[in-house]
Parts: sequence; C-alpha cells; structure tokens
Amino acid sequence: MSFKLFPRQRTAPASIPLFSSGALTLSAKVQWLDSTGLVDPHRFLHRHLRGDWGDLDDTERRANDAALRSEGALTSRYQVTPRLSLLVTTNADHSQTVIQLPEETGPH
Repeated sequence: MSFKLFPRQRTAPASIPLFSSGALTLSAKVQWLDSTGLVDPHRFLHRHLRGDWGDLDDTERRANDAALRSEGALTSRYQVTPRLSLLVTTNADHSQTVIQLPEETGPH
C-alpha cells in the first residue's frame, strides 16, 4: 500500500506590510552581524511585517494570525544558516520590534 503525501497549502505572504511597527531595536549581537555584513536584519524585518513568519509551527502561526486580529504580540523565527537563527518580535501595540538571536535574553 502506498500513500501519497500532499504538501500543505500555505497562503503566500503579502507583498505589502500587514501592520506597521514603531521603534526597531537590534540586539548587540545582531548589530554586530549587521555591521560586519554577515546578516541584513532589515530583510527579516520586512518579511515579518508582510506576515512571512519564517520557521514557525502551525500553532505559532495561528497565534500570530489571532494577534493580528486582536492586536497581540507577533513573533517570527528565521533560520539564516544551520547554526544561526533570528527572532523578530513585535509587541502587542506594535510600538516596538526587537530582532535578536534566540539565546539572547534580558534588556536590549
């Protein structure tokens, strides 16, 4: 018996931003990656604002969809290389977006 697997249908991200964001904060490590030309954090910010949540599971994607409707916090995760990923988080009132490495915590 063979089973045919169908790829999950996903809605393509919008080409225009779904929401606007206030201040942008880059963590110290992301600032360093940007200054050395290793990562362009603005590329990931634009993906985030367009609703391309990156490498999130279905539960996290649904949480973002609900947050868009009710003005909650939004999170994206992007795998840049096999050993490097970025987290992009916009707070509930969309006044602040932070781009950081997953292992970074605390004040920015």
